[in-house]
Amino acid sequence: MQLFVQLMEGVLKKLERYCASARPTLAGEVYLTGEEVCERLKLSARTLQEYRSRGLLAFYKIGGKILYKQSDLQAMLDQHYNPIQKPSV
Repeated sequence: MQLFVQLMEGVLKKLERYCASARPTLAGEVYLTGEEVCERLKLSARTLQEYRSRGLLAFYKIGGKILYKQSDLQAMLDQHYNPIQKPSV
């Protein structure tokens, strides 16, 4: 019986971790808050605001809430990717 309880506690902990990290989707798209974007890219809120102002990152503004598509964030990163250049010998 004690083994069963331990196993169930382990399952519960895994489920809690999953629920904490899972993001709901809308039409298959994940939307992020500004705070989440700043955390993922290690940006300040001011820098993120500058990216919006300069048109570097698409966003939705609904009332006072600003949301970003995760795919738009990835597209911005891909667009500004600079691969390592191997020196010519």
